[in-house]
Parts: sequence; structure tokens; C-alpha cells
Amino acid sequence: MANLPNHHPDVMAQIETRWAEFQRLLAGQSPAQLEAPLSDSWSTKVHLGHVTAWERSLLALLRGQDGEAAMGVPEELAARHNIDEINRFVAGQTDSMPLAEVRREADAVHAELMTFLESMSDADLAEPCSHYQPNDPPYNAKPVIGWIAGNAWEHYEEHIGWIKASLGTA
Repeated sequence: MANLPNHHPDVMAQIETRWAEFQRLLAGQSPAQLEAPLSDSWSTKVHLGHVTAWERSLLALLRGQDGEAAMGVPEELAARHNIDEINRFVAGQTDSMPLAEVRREADAVHAELMTFLESMSDADLAEPCSHYQPNDPPYNAKPVIGWIAGNAWEHYEEHIGWIKASLGTA
């Protein structure tokens, strides 16, 4: 997370660029390819659903809401704070969904995130994470831009890499 942009237009450009790359990767696969398991056992569809779930979590966190609840994670699972378990839950949920529904949801959540982020200012990006989650101790003084990067363009890039590696196009 070194050298994160803190100027709103740069943040939006990072997100738009990486999202477009992710979408090109999806567009280059047939529906059957999107649903076929990759070397990590997740299909590209599941990778997309996973990214969507974390974008939904980011939106909730920025709105002062519970991110795991926004992802549909059961309370008993959320209480364990185990990211791997949460990711397996999200993968299972996505795997059982029709591809068209996963794509519609991804488009809708991403559009909602972009609309929300568009309303933010440079000052908003510099606010500490705890500004957005004041009732979630301990206090987190790190700027929220790190949260945004980790759940947006850095996250897309991570999954683009895994998918390309599995497809042999890295």
C-alpha cells in the first residue's frame, strides 16, 4: 500500500483502470470458461463474486455499517474474524448462483461503489478508518484510502493475476 494516491481523481482513475482490465479478462472467456474451476479451485465466476462481496463490504464500512453483514456472512462466522472462512463462505454462495446473476450483481455493486466514491473528497480519503466506523474499536488511525485500495483496485489486480496465472496468460 505504499504510495497510495490521495487525490480523488487519481483514486477514481486507479479503480476505473483496474476494473476495466478485470472486465476485459472476463469478456475474453466463454460462459463455460467463466464457470470452470481454475487451478485454485475457484472459477472466474467465483473470483468475480468474491470481489463483489468485498466491494459490498467496503460500501457498508464507508457508510458506518457492518461489512460482514452486508456480505451476508452469518453472525457466528463473522464473530470468528477468520478471513479464509469468510472467503470460503462467499465462494460457496457465489458458486451456487447463476452466472448472469453474479454478473448483474457485480455490475450493480460496482456502480453503487463508484457513485459513493464519486461523492468523496480528498479530505474524506484522508480521514482515519475509525472516522467511518466509530463504534468498532480499537481506534484505527490509518487513512481510509488504504481500505479503499485494498478492497478495490489492489483487490482486482490480485484476482486478475490469479485468473491469468490459472489460464496460462500471465
